[in-house]
Amino acid sequence: PSLFSFEKEFTILPWLNANEMIYGDPEKDSFANAAEALPYMQTISVKAWRLLPSGDKTTHTITLLVNKNLAETAKKIFAEIYNGSEKFPIKATAGYQWRGGTSQHNAGAAIDLNANENYFLAADGSIKAGSFWQPGSNPYSIRPDGDVLQAFNNNGWHWSPDMHWSNGADYMHFSLLGR
Repeated sequence: PSLFSFEKEFTILPWLNANEMIYGDPEKDSFANAAEALPYMQTISVKAWRLLPSGDKTTHTITLLVNKNLAETAKKIFAEIYNGSEKFPIKATAGYQWRGGTSQHNAGAAIDLNANENYFLAADGSIKAGSFWQPGSNPYSIRPDGDVLQAFNNNGWHWSPDMHWSNGADYMHFSLLGR
């Protein structure tokens, strides 16, 4: 009998590294502009839960733009969230968006969920985006022990508060490369 067991399924990807997967070149770590990035993007549609004014939840479809080489992983993440016991409701998402700078949104390798209820809290305690984060009392706020975080972590993505950024914590933000 073996002393080892695998608890996760592993996929061997045909790329040398993450830069080649995301940017098409193992030496490249960003796109120069939106025109260069756009051919690498793909629109995906995923099922999600919508919270009705009555408090009931119903299925709806979300579409977002992500890096074409991350599309299947993103679909898997959203399927895990949808099938989770929380039935986490999603009312707003952001995938690829050209923002300039070093944002992984420029590469379609970052996803924001429910931006208003999962704020960006600066290191000095000021709110830079969104308005609050109330896990446990607000159903749109991402719980540190919940289905959303688990689904992203299961697929190798990182949550901003777990990355210990020097400029703060972006509670809405998940990215493949941790930026």
